[in-house]
Amino acid sequence: MKNLAFVSLPLVALTLAAAMPARAQSDIVTLVNTDTKAVAEYWTAERFKAATPLPMPLATDSNSKVEPSAPTGKVESADGQAPLLNVLPAEQQLFTPDPQVQRSGGGLLEPGAVGTLGAHFTSTRVFPMFTGSATPFSADRAYPHTTVGKLFFTIGRQDYVCSASVIQRRIVATAGHCVHSGTKAGFYSNWVFVPSFRDGTAPFLRWNWRAATVTSTWASGGGTVPNAADYAMIEFSDQPISPEGRPVRLGDITGWLGWQTLSLAANHTSKLGYPCNLDNCMKMQNVMSGAFRSGGSNTVQYGSDAAGGSSGGPWVQNFQTLQVGGGTGSNTGSNRVVGVTSYGYVSPAPKVQGASILDSRWVSLFNFLCGRVAGNCN
Repeated sequence: MKNLAFVSLPLVALTLAAAMPARAQSDIVTLVNTDTKAVAEYWTAERFKAATPLPMPLATDSNSKVEPSAPTGKVESADGQAPLLNVLPAEQQLFTPDPQVQRSGGGLLEPGAVGTLGAHFTSTRVFPMFTGSATPFSADRAYPHTTVGKLFFTIGRQDYVCSASVIQRRIVATAGHCVHSGTKAGFYSNWVFVPSFRDGTAPFLRWNWRAATVTSTWASGGGTVPNAADYAMIEFSDQPISPEGRPVRLGDITGWLGWQTLSLAANHTSKLGYPCNLDNCMKMQNVMSGAFRSGGSNTVQYGSDAAGGSSGGPWVQNFQTLQVGGGTGSNTGSNRVVGVTSYGYVSPAPKVQGASILDSRWVSLFNFLCGRVAGNCN
């Protein structure tokens, strides 16, 4: 492993969790990892490379067009934070991807960025992306992009990928269906998070899970969508960034996004992640669009061309580095997650995705993991 250069800051000592099976607490279902070493040993280059996108849950009713209702209740929020450690990325190669076929754009008619439902969007690879000595100056190596990454995990004997984002020092948010089946089959396993993943590399290391939690709304929902709370949070273990270094926390290196509840129905978001229909999920993507319509069951739909692999990626309001004179609107909270990718449609033609509106169940997950081990959050 290549060493990562950094400037050290004081750290809070962590308490190792005791062995614990999956358990329910109020609206929370939790699984604790008692063997992080086994997770690290499981993920070989071959398994990283063979991991496939988790099929996105698919809705079938794409006919009714219902305008989203205004959010109700108290809005709760938390601010994001730029990295606290000045870390230079080291391009640790997890695996070597197969060469991609580059399609020439000459003479081809590109479809408009809108599907059959009329939900407009703008979809782009995150840019600029440099290589060689200029790689550290790439957009995906700078905050707030560093908070977004690829999530690897196992279901049975098959390895999969989703997308996810850092929302506190040790806490990552993703979709409930990337963590738990939504049925009696229960939790999946072997979660590893790779922030700023690109072309098989881990510039800010790979991180092993320590605890996973979902809402009972998702865990008991039968795995169907739309679901009122298809989101999850995972706690990740600390690790040294040099052979002789002391352990540091994930969010101290990547920074973290903020979040805001009851803010999805009337908003504009950047939907980030690694959809495998775009760049073969080897590069971070950003789909930007505004709220289109209600999806029912406490969900909202936005225009998007992302498919499998994008599940769990953050929907971020005001995704930005604030410029001089900016931040003058009425909803100015920047870099705040207001949803995560939950579902699409059986047919790719509508080109919309849905997400659950974050509410008190999101806050319960967050508060639970923040209080589970000292130092998980501020």
